Amino acid sequence: MAWAQRWHASQSVVDRLLACSPAGCVDEQLPLQEHPIRWYIMTSPSTDAPTQDHFTKHQHFGLDPSQLFFFQQGQLPCLTPEGKVIMASSHRLASAPDGNGGVYLALAKSGALADMQTHGVEAVDCFAVDNALIKSADPLFIGHCHSQQTECGARVVAKAYPEEKVGVFARRGAHVEVVEYSEMDPQEAASVDPGTGELRYAWSNVCMHFFTTHFLVSMADRLQQQGRYHIAHKKIPSKDGPVQGVKLELFIFDTFPMAQRVSLMEVARGSEFAPVKNAPGSASDSPDTARQAILSLHQRWVEEAGGSVAAPEGVEVSPLVSYAGEGLFELCSGKTFQKSFDLSLQGNSREDQAIPRS
Repeated sequence: MAWAQRWHASQSVVDRLLACSPAGCVDEQLPLQEHPIRWYIMTSPSTDAPTQDHFTKHQHFGLDPSQLFFFQQGQLPCLTPEGKVIMASSHRLASAPDGNGGVYLALAKSGALADMQTHGVEAVDCFAVDNALIKSADPLFIGHCHSQQTECGARVVAKAYPEEKVGVFARRGAHVEVVEYSEMDPQEAASVDPGTGELRYAWSNVCMHFFTTHFLVSMADRLQQQGRYHIAHKKIPSKDGPVQGVKLELFIFDTFPMAQRVSLMEVARGSEFAPVKNAPGSASDSPDTARQAILSLHQRWVEEAGGSVAAPEGVEVSPLVSYAGEGLFELCSGKTFQKSFDLSLQGNSREDQAIPRS
């Protein structure tokens, strides 16, 4: 599972960073000490058991089970447009997940926030499961947020084109917030800053966030007291068949205007963002396009390390071998990789695919 491999890679980066001397160098005289990263995984009532079973079946992908904390997203009742509850059956209310912003309340109700405080977790790196290029626990981003005493932060990518259906960051008064594409006038969304020639609202929200634990605690309390939700008009399964109804949702970025210190860091789309939102075979945001984004990125890593790739689709580098393209010179310099999957780039000493260049 790529997520678990990336978590191992992140763990290695953390261990080496924490072993650095004040001068910024690793003290080779001392053994690297492990500082286990905790992983909080939000599921839903329908996916919780299958997700945990999958981890158990694969021996937690080499992770210590004590590092993992599974918790479930909340559910809210579905309503008719007139505000009446919808019945899924004669004895059960129709309900739906409370949106990705439900993470704040779910962390509190599940005991995850208490677990963070028990284990001395000061901040978390929060990301969505559908981004195939996520750099979990990116030390550059986390280090920047820490140095700026940031309460909540986000890695952002430039919009691919003016009409792209993504929320964008904007400033309202003294606060930073996210404006959904559906809430923006198309002309405003496409407006250009005459001083730079670039889009005025160019930074997309792609759910790569930083939160301090203190901020998460305060936001859980605040959202619980407010009880305000976004409305989504959807078809709702009911005891009488699908009916038009209303889902209540929270968005993860609802809390940004409440923060006193916010940091935004632009990252390259081709290096950190490859979403999977559409079915296989779709022209964009599909498993196929995400796979190609991974292979293309890793091909650039190999070429920057002095190698070349003959496979037309690119090549895969295991997260166990390199976190962000580092440490590949000895493996790649002067070699040509004929296939997209090469054992020497998977942490295996055999090199039966890589061919030295003459």
